[in-house]
This record gives sequence, structure tokens and C-alpha cells, in this order.
Amino acid sequence: MWESVLKKEHWEIQVNPDNKSIQIHVDPSETKEERIFLELDQSELFELLHTFLSINRSFNNETMYYDDLETDPV
Repeated sequence: MWESVLKKEHWEIQVNPDNKSIQIHVDPSETKEERIFLELDQSELFELLHTFLSINRSFNNETMYYDDLETDPV
């Protein structure tokens, strides 16, 4: 069962604890015909959160105590 956890004027986040997924609804205009939604499962949500945290660290010029392994070993 979907339940709303955050609602703003043009977007809303809903969660479904039964299947561990999240939906993001976006209303880019006043008409509901253009409504967009994105559904993510738990692993996709984790990847998205990790990406947002990485972006935030780069915005703040933070360095982490570990390095992401983004390059191939020689």
C-alpha cells in the first residue's frame, strides 16, 4: 500500500513498505495529464542516495577517509 511521506506543490514522494519501493511523482505544470512518476526499488534507492551524498561531498570539497574505486587497477 502506497503512503505519502513528503508532499510539495509540484512533487510528492510515496513509499510502499510491503515491496520496499518508492515512487516520486512530479507535476511539471498545473494540468495533471503531464504527471511524471519514477518508481525505484530498495537497491536503486540506495544507489541514488549514494550518488546524492557524493555530489554533496564534492560541493563541500570534502575528502573521505576512503576512496571510491572508480579506476581500473594497473
